Amino acid sequence: MPAVLRVAVDAANLAHDRRGIGRLVRGVLAAAADDERYAISLLADKRGDARALEAEFPGRSVRSSGSARRAGRYDVVWFPFNGMRYSVAAPSLVAINDAFAFTEPHRAAVARFREQAPILRAAREATRVVTISHWSRVEVARALGLSVTRIDVIVPAPDPFWFPASGDELPLALRGCRFALVVGAREPRKNVRVALEACGRALRGDREWLVVVGALTEADRAFARARGVRAGEIAASDPCLRALYRHAGAVLVPSLAEGFGLVVVEAMACGAPVLAADAAALPEAAGGAAMLLDPHEPAAWAAAIRLLFDDAGAASALRARAAGRFASSDRRAPARAILALLEQLARDAARAR
Repeated sequence: MPAVLRVAVDAANLAHDRRGIGRLVRGVLAAAADDERYAISLLADKRGDARALEAEFPGRSVRSSGSARRAGRYDVVWFPFNGMRYSVAAPSLVAINDAFAFTEPHRAAVARFREQAPILRAAREATRVVTISHWSRVEVARALGLSVTRIDVIVPAPDPFWFPASGDELPLALRGCRFALVVGAREPRKNVRVALEACGRALRGDREWLVVVGALTEADRAFARARGVRAGEIAASDPCLRALYRHAGAVLVPSLAEGFGLVVVEAMACGAPVLAADAAALPEAAGGAAMLLDPHEPAAWAAAIRLLFDDAGAASALRARAAGRFASSDRRAPARAILALLEQLARDAARAR
């Protein structure tokens, strides 16, 4: 392997993604920033994306994707955004975070093609695939006909931004209220109606609310109204979301399928009591620090919400378990694991020459 590893990162989406995978990519770039072993170039073809990257990462090389098609230009190429949008000459590490593009394909043909094509190219051409949970590893392998031995698992950690104590303030309308919190609700697999049904049974009076970060569908709004749920929808900045996590009486994650469950770990890192579905990768994300419930049993969710609202000891114990899970963990470990995989790919390619 060369003394300086020349890494290209498919970064067009980075200009638009401040959360989720965008946080992971920024963590990797930060981990490599002061290390002379890495020379990292960001790849983006649209002028606006390139300008945004140059402004955010001054001093970083920003190049077109065509540079990655030239043999010898880079030692390794990393595609962090769920698939491989173009072919490259160097060894490649490609993230496929879930198989939902195939297990829950988009109804529109054009949208379905746009979601599936980069993933199918990765299945054909990627040197290695990386995913975010052991559950996703099995699902991706099954959907794409890949051997699980070709897929590495790097479990995300919550960004250091998420932590228990701070002066972040709640929106004025929520001060003095108790509320359950749902983050993201529009996709069917998010199973939001279980949360709506549970809150209709559990919440009492004018000062107990369900807060939804994002937006409900019109059908779900009607479902909530029919059950008397006081549901407030909010577009939250990161500091606002951190405040919501910290003050929530319960964070509800009733999803039927999640490739990992970033909401679970972000909420727990903020010390929130989390109720999560005992399904898909959510038990992996919870790591024993959330209450796991059947995603098809709204009565169980209602009882758990009421327990956390009425029993201060139970709520405090769950908050402590949540906050304790990440109190002493190394949250930069996933970024270093990505860099280690990139190094390994370059090393293996050098040995094969």
